[in-house]
Amino acid sequence: MKCYCCSELSFEECCGRWIDHEEVPETPEQLMRSRYSAFNTKSYGYLISTHDPQTRSATDLAGYKEFAESVVFSKLEILSTSSEKNKGVVDFIAHYTNKADGVEASHHEISQFRKQAGVWYYRQGKVK
Repeated sequence: MKCYCCSELSFEECCGRWIDHEEVPETPEQLMRSRYSAFNTKSYGYLISTHDPQTRSATDLAGYKEFAESVVFSKLEILSTSSEKNKGVVDFIAHYTNKADGVEASHHEISQFRKQAGVWYYRQGKVK
């Protein structure tokens, strides 16, 4: 099965190894892709564990669950990505269909990441 993140790799070769905690993502883009796949697979523990410890307490787990349960994800587009030292940015669009009404929609976000002790974390995002 191809990975949910649209990488053309299998799920096991791509995001599965990070979601299963076999390895840690080496770049902000890999972390972004794995978090998108975690929404697809309803891996909420992974979403929490990859959220920056400094901002984790503000994570809306109920909101994550509500959103993930109400949509069917169809495509992830990475528009740009950058990283320097311990900071990273990923500009992406997640495409999905609302289960309730069948309407196709998208979520465009510029996400900020922070590396701490060799591990990348999602810090926050700004919806575009």
